[in-house]
Amino acid sequence: MTGAVKRVGGLSKAVAILAGLVALVTVVQTALSSSVTDDASAFLAGDISDNEFEDSIVAVGAIGSLTTVLTIGAAVVTVIWMFRIASNVRAFGRRTTWSPLFSIFGWVLPPFLYVIPFLVLRELWKASEPTRVDGSDNWKQVRDNPLLWVWLAVFGVLPALLFVVEVSSLASSSFGGGALKAQAESLEDFGLVQWLSAILSVIAAAVWIPFVRQLTTRHRQLTNEA
Repeated sequence: MTGAVKRVGGLSKAVAILAGLVALVTVVQTALSSSVTDDASAFLAGDISDNEFEDSIVAVGAIGSLTTVLTIGAAVVTVIWMFRIASNVRAFGRRTTWSPLFSIFGWVLPPFLYVIPFLVLRELWKASEPTRVDGSDNWKQVRDNPLLWVWLAVFGVLPALLFVVEVSSLASSSFGGGALKAQAESLEDFGLVQWLSAILSVIAAAVWIPFVRQLTTRHRQLTNEA
């Protein structure tokens, strides 16, 4: 060891809980959005007033705000968890390609589709191998965790493709006449893409949570965290 190590067990539990909550609330928000499509159509047709439509979508807005708060919380805790692991493996003399700072800025830097976080996590998985402690770089030969590849697909690649489809749909719509009308048209057009996005968020959480637990377990074995 060349430096002090920090605990990661408690953080990993917070990461798993928040990821699960984000997925759950996303499904609830999707269901609520789907349920007010009739109200959106009625508003656009002039059958209900602005106030009546706004009242019908109060729950959608509230759940959307909760989703945003939980997502930010999950992101912050995940970054701290990754940064600690990255710093710990460096303290054990593991000469990693990605510095701990990439655990933070990698989420907002190109290339997109979360490629940098994927590469950082992939290296952290290898560098946390507790049985390769002879001082060499043979930990780099450790096999990847397949869960991480699935996570990249369902959290990065597939949502990006759905986003392109959704943007294309919005670009061809007749949005105009104010924010309320735009929201109504968006809800009226609510369909398969939104449900697929929600399903992908659930699958991503179902893959991410066990990966977090597995990485934390092997890392705690390396650092001898009680």
